Amino acid sequence: MTPTSAPESTPLPGGPPPAGVSGRAFWAVGALVALATLAVFLPAIRNGWVNWDDAHNFLDNPHFRGLGLANLRWILTGSVQDAHWVPLTWLTLSLDYVIWGMNPAGYHLSSLVIHALNALLCYVLAYRLLELGLGPGARAGDLRLGAAMTALFFALHPLRVESVVWITERRDVVMGFFAFATMLAWLRACRSGGEGRPDRTWYWAAAACFALALSSKVMVIGLPAVLVVLDVYPLRRLDVRWHAQLVRRMAVEKAPFSLLSLAAVIVTLAIADQRAHTTPLSVLGLGGRLAVAGYGLVFYLWKTLVPWPLSPLYTLFHPVVPWSATYVIPGSIVLAITALTVAMRRRWPAGLAAWVSYVALLLPMLGLIHTGAQIAADRYSYAAAVPPAILLGAAVAWARRAAREGRIAPPLGRAVAGATAVWLVALTVLTVPQIRIWRDSVTLWQHAAQAEPESDIPIFYLGWSLVDAGRLDEARAHFERSLARVPSELPALRAQFLFHLGIVEQRGGRADAAEARLREAVRLDPQHPAAWIRLGTVLWMGGRREEAEQAWARAVSLAPQWGAYQLWEIRQAAAEVPDTAVTARGRLAFNLGALLEAYRQPVQALEQYRLASLLLPDDGDACRRARRLAAGERIACGGPARP
Repeated sequence: MTPTSAPESTPLPGGPPPAGVSGRAFWAVGALVALATLAVFLPAIRNGWVNWDDAHNFLDNPHFRGLGLANLRWILTGSVQDAHWVPLTWLTLSLDYVIWGMNPAGYHLSSLVIHALNALLCYVLAYRLLELGLGPGARAGDLRLGAAMTALFFALHPLRVESVVWITERRDVVMGFFAFATMLAWLRACRSGGEGRPDRTWYWAAAACFALALSSKVMVIGLPAVLVVLDVYPLRRLDVRWHAQLVRRMAVEKAPFSLLSLAAVIVTLAIADQRAHTTPLSVLGLGGRLAVAGYGLVFYLWKTLVPWPLSPLYTLFHPVVPWSATYVIPGSIVLAITALTVAMRRRWPAGLAAWVSYVALLLPMLGLIHTGAQIAADRYSYAAAVPPAILLGAAVAWARRAAREGRIAPPLGRAVAGATAVWLVALTVLTVPQIRIWRDSVTLWQHAAQAEPESDIPIFYLGWSLVDAGRLDEARAHFERSLARVPSELPALRAQFLFHLGIVEQRGGRADAAEARLREAVRLDPQHPAAWIRLGTVLWMGGRREEAEQAWARAVSLAPQWGAYQLWEIRQAAAEVPDTAVTARGRLAFNLGALLEAYRQPVQALEQYRLASLLLPDDGDACRRARRLAAGERIACGGPARP
């Protein structure tokens, strides 16, 4: 099974599709795989929205609601304000709104159906790859069993739960659908072509599917590398010695795919730079990024083998020390796997092909260009899970064949299939409760806080979930316990917990307690604008208007230091400033507009400038900025704008 280049005068190995691919048995097994996937994930339709981006993306976002011209314009252009250009994914979500309105059950059902289709496509892909890899001696029954094991392992694994049942992450399943379609079209192009060249119709179908995959989620940019791997093994179109003529042909052949990936990378980096989402090198240096990448490669392999506990967030703790055991051990494992698969490339080419494909599909998510607070995420494994799954299916099919041919004992062949089936059952047993964890925000973040008790992020989300659910006493007790564990040497963190306690007391109508908490917060962290704003609101509602104006003025004075990470808190606090505090609301709106504009969010900035111009009719600057961002739209300001 050593890869060799196919002679240009002969068709590719495998010839026309065997009868088993188009037979009833083949599609019956595929249908069972899809139905099993749908059945396992069906309880997710009882889940609701969660406060892990769902509120921002859907509950507070009117732009996606419908398929009118304004909605389509936002999908194609305005949606980049959310740091991801995924128009095809948004199109599916807009269609959901047309069908289901804002009922989350419908959105969940759509994601489940797409994932079940992906399971079917994975089954078909695995069958065709196993057919090529195992050669003409493999029986259709062995291939069907191996392909079914592959698809079920991919589809029912607990790591798939986040991608499937989190409505915001619809982009994974849509991306997966078109990524599978890309690979199947590529295999068909290579099988149907002549003289070693792919069939043009299927070739361009593969390119079109890849473009659709990128417009669903850009993280599939590594797929062209996977197509090159397939050319080496199992298609054997490219000799591992890489003759210059073949290499040149492959470079031209893959050019459309590579250019699409390059364009997607440029767009993504431009959006991330505008939104200041990327972690600067001063915070995470090159050595740290390489260490995080090695950690991620091993993390996903380990979670594939032992998927417990799982969490919506695995926090990246700073500083990253590359030479610590946390990163040295995973890095050593990566080097060992690489060396082993390279050394065995002639005896076991599938191992190297799977490893290179796994790395290529994960590479964009490994932190070399780092964003966010996480070091890893379950959803990042959606596409990268396929190569290990195919290896598992190949082991089952090979063991059945080897047992039949007398190369291994028949009981051992049966044991491999039996052990794999038991593993799949065990994975399903873990998947079902994992689906329930995403039922609502409180359940989600209670689990996350238990899974990663040393991280403060799940603690804040859990507290806010309790507040939003109206469980104020539980929220108060939760934040007080969290505050008690923060040492006095971290005044800013203590101030943040006090700030949230102040909100809890404010929501509960306990004005004196809210004032006390917020005053202590601004004493510990005088640069906390949202705490100053909320303190002003509490004072204003208590009739102490002069003190309230002073607190709001302090928040406005800090505007040059407002950062993107504070934006949500500031907007929420400013929205609760009483309507009667006209001047304060106007000044806060103007500065929020300036911050939003600085971070390339013109639509939201325009809304704030409009509000400021109405509340501050003598401030011509707000009106001028609103008119500039309106791009020709007529703006009626609250008063005459100064020249």
